[in-house]
Amino acid sequence: MELVELNMKNNKIKIIAEIAQGFEGNSIYSELFVKAAAASGADAVKFQLVYADELATPDYKYYNLFKSLEMPEEVWEKISNLAIENNLALHLDIFGEKSIQLAEKIGVEAVKIHGTDIANKRLLNMVANTKIQQVILGAGGAFQNEILVALDILKNKEVILLFGFQSYPTANSDNHINRIKLARDIFSKSHASLKIGFADHVNPETNIHLGLGAMAIGFGAEVLEKHLTLAKNMKMEDHESALNPDEFLEYVNFIHNCSTAIGFVNNDADFGMSESEFGYRKMIRRHVVTIDPICQGNVISSDNLALKRTSSTQALTEISEVEGKIATKRISSNSPVEF
Repeated sequence: MELVELNMKNNKIKIIAEIAQGFEGNSIYSELFVKAAAASGADAVKFQLVYADELATPDYKYYNLFKSLEMPEEVWEKISNLAIENNLALHLDIFGEKSIQLAEKIGVEAVKIHGTDIANKRLLNMVANTKIQQVILGAGGAFQNEILVALDILKNKEVILLFGFQSYPTANSDNHINRIKLARDIFSKSHASLKIGFADHVNPETNIHLGLGAMAIGFGAEVLEKHLTLAKNMKMEDHESALNPDEFLEYVNFIHNCSTAIGFVNNDADFGMSESEFGYRKMIRRHVVTIDPICQGNVISSDNLALKRTSSTQALTEISEVEGKIATKRISSNSPVEF
């Protein structure tokens, strides 16, 4: 029977180093983030591609902040090339037509639609009409019906449905990781290629900052997003839930080690057991031994059998192999039943 993986392909979890607005509109920081993400073992690095007019009207109190995050097109092209040089996928959050066009032009692997745009049909349709095949759909704060509509619009894309939200940092009890399994059951019916991801925004100073990602993959997440900062003491944007590069590397190694334990399974009687486990099964099997004497011609009952270690090299190890059979000779008590 064909092996069916529990929740990932090739036993590989994709880990995204989330920069968001942490680059602060600084091209030097942006390049350092790409290099840090690569050195930290991430599979992808993600920035928010910000144009103020796609996010707010000029009278909004943070409009000028958004404006300060804008960088020239040639800078983004340089970041894209740097990511390629470092064998790193580039992902970008997009918020409107201009950012979508630039993301497509520089050849990003994936774009992310933020949870704030889960019901923005115009934006969803624009993304659906691009050549970009992979879309990360932010599901933090989203309702089921909004997700279903978005998935229908993006039906021809490879969608990663990403749960989790930023609450500077997010309280542990607000992660609701078991939503991942429910989402797989609900949304995979309408979108067969759907993957589920989890964005972890827990306080990095707590003792669970490694464990949440591991728990998420146990529930079926195939993609993890985690904030990366250059240095926490710089207090860059989103540093509240971010890891320093050395901590991020520890996180990546921890997650991949945990993911190895998930393994594979099939519907055979042995669950697709590994050779090592087969060896263990063979080693632990004791011999079938009689409790009382069994006379020749009597039907052998499990009530008269036990499992014990013996010196026999021909003893049976499965009670089911002899139960109900007729004894062809007398077997003494406390003796192995041999083939």
